[in-house]
Amino acid sequence: MSRDTTLLHPEVQAIIPKFLDECKKQGLIVKVTDTVRTKQEQNDLYAQGRTKPGNIVTWAEYPYSNHNWGMAFDICRNDGKGAYNDSDGWFKKVGQVGKIFGLEWGGDWKGTPDKPHFELTKYGDTNTLAKKYGTPENFKKTWKEVESYMFVERNYSYNGKVKSFKVINENGENYIKLRDAAELLNMKIAYDNNTKITTLDDTLITVSVEVGNKKSTVKAINSGGFNFVKVRDIADFLGFETGYNETSNSVFFKLKNTIIEKLKIFKK
Repeated sequence: MSRDTTLLHPEVQAIIPKFLDECKKQGLIVKVTDTVRTKQEQNDLYAQGRTKPGNIVTWAEYPYSNHNWGMAFDICRNDGKGAYNDSDGWFKKVGQVGKIFGLEWGGDWKGTPDKPHFELTKYGDTNTLAKKYGTPENFKKTWKEVESYMFVERNYSYNGKVKSFKVINENGENYIKLRDAAELLNMKIAYDNNTKITTLDDTLITVSVEVGNKKSTVKAINSGGFNFVKVRDIADFLGFETGYNETSNSVFFKLKNTIIEKLKIFKK
């Protein structure tokens, strides 16, 4: 079995460095122990505890493990306290980090949890992959290089409305698409090709407000032709404060100043 992360799907490859870095920031020293498994390796593992000596370590025959499809990897702790020592809830802490980056954590599985296991299920489970592509080799032919940006699902709420958006997570900050922010906050959005200015208009009131004589500039990430701006920045410029609502599992927007109607966001 390989530990080579470059054999994994490009999207999983892009996640791993960010995942490991965030774990390290939280004092969790992680080591990747297993990535892609061949047909022989998977079937040998399946035989263990069944037709071969040893304990059962997998419930999946080839090709019904995401390791076979390049969509999964396993980890252990690498802090000298025992590779699989979980007396302090170490694996759950790492599992929570994995979910930040859109990974499914095996520790959440009912019946047969697999705490060292993480996988990306964006393209479906192994039954879906096998039905659609037949073999992992065929699936691999569809792989394309991906942007280094990591997209994750996040919930946002405003005035009791909760919506889920795909945002870019970069260095621990979430960047939301301007159009998505406008939709959440009930605003119209327009872009002027001549001035290179994106304008958000509040559809709820008709008062126009200019913020001094300063041009406001925010850092933006352009991906797929869309500008993504930091959630904290867009909230601040539009006069909102943000917080976390545990009940709805969402980041909420609360208006600071109800008279703000228009704000121009200038691109760098």
